[in-house]
Amino acid sequence: MMTKTEIAAILKSLRNIPLFHSLNDAELRAILEAPENRIEDFAAKKLIIREAELGDCMYVIIDGSVEVMVRGESGGREITIATLHNGDFFGEQALLPGGTGRRNATVRALYDCRLFRIAKKHVLLHVQQDENDEEESEALTMSSYLDRPEDDDIKKLLKSMRLFRSLKPQEISNFRDWAEVVDVGPGDFVIKENQPGDYLYVVLDGSVEIFLLDTDGKIVTLAEHKRGNYFGEQALMPDSDGKRNAYVRMEQQGRLLKIPKQYFRLLLDRDSKLAETLSKIGKLQKDVNTKLIE
Repeated sequence: MMTKTEIAAILKSLRNIPLFHSLNDAELRAILEAPENRIEDFAAKKLIIREAELGDCMYVIIDGSVEVMVRGESGGREITIATLHNGDFFGEQALLPGGTGRRNATVRALYDCRLFRIAKKHVLLHVQQDENDEEESEALTMSSYLDRPEDDDIKKLLKSMRLFRSLKPQEISNFRDWAEVVDVGPGDFVIKENQPGDYLYVVLDGSVEIFLLDTDGKIVTLAEHKRGNYFGEQALMPDSDGKRNAYVRMEQQGRLLKIPKQYFRLLLDRDSKLAETLSKIGKLQKDVNTKLIE
């Protein structure tokens, strides 16, 4: 049975999870009290989720710390790439529609820890609810949709970026027709090395770390990208092999603009100078990356 302190801590954490931002207190308590959701205790070093397994739940940390680890593409040892603490959450990415449904990292208890487990159906239920609410809002008034302050902020950012210079004003105004704004949690992977690339990403809020694993399995940080930076374009280039050349993970809670490959290719077709520059950058990056991990 949960104590009052634990109930308060879980409710506070749920309010900070983007998936549940729109829920009122009664709806949050319904998640808390659902019989399939529960507190689970893990001893130090105990496995919580394993990379590549199918995901059926997410977790919120009530007390303790966990390690987030990935295994190098060469099949080497697991490398710790993040540590999460009280109030942090993990495991939600494998539950979201449109993904593979598989875990993108392994998570173990760093010390004895207590977690709140949320079943997949509750995540999907509220994702669908948010989508329905957004559709209803758009149907009520298109003008309010176009005038949302956060959309104006994104439009200003796109106008300021060299990458989108070839876009017409109307295309920037209607950016939601060709791109998607996604919320990403701290420690979540956006890209993993050698996976096929289908999207380019622009950082709207927060920051991401771009890194490789060297031959000893140690992390080699290549860059940190913040608002206005973009990544993931090299796997989408016409002369690339279509695979990601690094890992990218979110360092803190943030938002990204997710742009599909076909629209990025449209930008290249319209802007030959951009295409030439990005191709040269890609070749230089490949040489630098090779030297860094040797």
